[in-house]
Amino acid sequence: MSVVVGAATAFPLTFNYLNESNYSVTDRFFLFVIPSVSVAICTYYLIPFWKRIFFQVSISTRAMLVFFALFSAFIITFSVFTAPILFSASIFISLLAIFLTGSSPTAIALQKTIEAKNLPRLLTGWAFSIAFVFIITGFLDSFYSSYIEISFIALAVHIAIGTSMYFLVNRLGNFAKKNKFDFVLLLGLLLAIAIFIQRFFQYGSEAPEFFIPEYFLLKTHLLPLVGATSVFFIPWQAWILLKLESFGFREKFKRTRFYKFIDENLTGLAIALAFFALYLVIATALNHPIFDVDDIFFDADGMNWKLRLTTDNWQDYYWRSVHPFVLLLLKPPVDFIAMFLRGDKLFGAYVVVALGGASCIFLAWKFIYTVTGNLVYASLTSSILGFSASHLIFGALIESYIFLAASLLLFFLFLLEDRPLSTLVLASLPVVGITHSNFAQNALALFTTKLNLKLMLQYVATVLILLVQLSLLNNLFFPDAHPFFFIPSALLAEERNFFPLNALRGQALVRAFLFSNVVAPTPILYTGDIPFTQFRFFKPEINALSLYDTPLQTFTAWFWLGLIVAGIAVFIIKFREYKTNRLSLALIGTMVLNMGLHLRYGKELFLYSANWTYALILLLGLALQGLSKHRWLQIVLLIFIYLLMINNGWLFDTIFYVLSPE
Repeated sequence: MSVVVGAATAFPLTFNYLNESNYSVTDRFFLFVIPSVSVAICTYYLIPFWKRIFFQVSISTRAMLVFFALFSAFIITFSVFTAPILFSASIFISLLAIFLTGSSPTAIALQKTIEAKNLPRLLTGWAFSIAFVFIITGFLDSFYSSYIEISFIALAVHIAIGTSMYFLVNRLGNFAKKNKFDFVLLLGLLLAIAIFIQRFFQYGSEAPEFFIPEYFLLKTHLLPLVGATSVFFIPWQAWILLKLESFGFREKFKRTRFYKFIDENLTGLAIALAFFALYLVIATALNHPIFDVDDIFFDADGMNWKLRLTTDNWQDYYWRSVHPFVLLLLKPPVDFIAMFLRGDKLFGAYVVVALGGASCIFLAWKFIYTVTGNLVYASLTSSILGFSASHLIFGALIESYIFLAASLLLFFLFLLEDRPLSTLVLASLPVVGITHSNFAQNALALFTTKLNLKLMLQYVATVLILLVQLSLLNNLFFPDAHPFFFIPSALLAEERNFFPLNALRGQALVRAFLFSNVVAPTPILYTGDIPFTQFRFFKPEINALSLYDTPLQTFTAWFWLGLIVAGIAVFIIKFREYKTNRLSLALIGTMVLNMGLHLRYGKELFLYSANWTYALILLLGLALQGLSKHRWLQIVLLIFIYLLMINNGWLFDTIFYVLSPE
């Protein structure tokens, strides 16, 4: 056996990888024999160790280990099946020996798993984790290409996710048995996100200039390696779980705050993770390097922010002072993520923006769940925010608005949880640092909910003092990034964004605040200013306002209006029963405040929609909370989500159809 393993290992090395054609016949002989003897001797002395371990366990455990080793070896061998039979056989034998030896330390752990009848649970958890392994390695293989790197990544993902899935599967099964209807609704919700992601992968063939599926798909030549590594890991998963139990790590972990957070918010985190994947996919298309100018998508400064966050050209091209210390908030996370992506800051920005979008979904879920205690209703409500036109665009486009929305959501969540003033101040700093005018939302919300003038003055003074100091620090780290906000002349740059108030703008305001930020209409297509077609919902320069001109758009918009009207009616009827009325009034106040600001300010109102879309969705969630446990309402919300998903998917169909070269 030792001789066979030695020869099988040396043969492919000698005649395929060591350029044997460069050697003489005598040299080739020694090139084959010496490694063969070396491996054979090592194998000979390893066999007793291997036998001692294997004969401590049952026949079924041995058979299981052999099966996993055989399957792992077969997966890789099958990839070279077209090679000469001797080469394939050598590869198979050597790999079988390696995998069998490598898994032998896990024999006892695997047997204990089988005896405890936990093998089905182990395999189910592994099956769930395998999808994450292929997705994550598929994304990272754009940055890590060697077989060793990919193997370590696959193993690391298995350790983290496989272990989690082992415990999650049991919980998921119990939840499905006790709450079949809730389980089906949540499954339908995740399916909607999967359908939207799949639609983007179709763009890979329809608009390959803008969306590259290979960013997320595992390279073909790495499939066998990842597959074999995954199968090989199964017995090691049993070993890891046994060690966690024997050393008491699981019980210690369950007492940590991190575990408590995960345990309490698992559903919200799962929904947010799904939307993170969706936003990341969209980000690779909307921020494609080919889009090298601003104002393509809804007047957003995509190229400006791309340069500021991913290069050393951090000076604001428009020299505006409204973002006092935004670089201090956003550049470090981009740089940190890029460290794990081989320094690719563009993809680092994709990830950070998608995380910003996903955090909005989680915070909205947490807010509604805290109020109602109904995880399905919270999931459906937050998913409306996730599928809204505003968050689909700005949860993926490299801009600052999604981070502002996340900061505002965090502030309202802290208000709901009645956090201390210091926590509210910390939550307000990102808001005022990203766009200083939106600090008015925080101040109004705090005063509405607390009605304490002394507290209000203390809060405003503290935030403004810290704002000045952090602005100075921002320009210390990033010299000449933009003018200081407290210099009066710096506000002159905003004059060009003021437009006259007329009937069309009034109609556009209603659309922007109640409809187009959620249900996308047909965009206005404008050419002539830049090398690309511009997409807008409102263009005051030419007095144009987008319309709902397809049956689906019209029906979805009316459906959304019906939900708003139902929310208003239920809120009025149950006003005295609700304990969150001050928060509702605060949310209404923030929307009125934003509407007042944009009576004349802003060309494309949709550009700022992330500043109030969160408030609209939270208002709806609070208004309908009295019906949150009713199945019919949950079904209605899920139906609307599917309509919204299809309708807003057409927005991206339009974008890529128009931008694709003929």
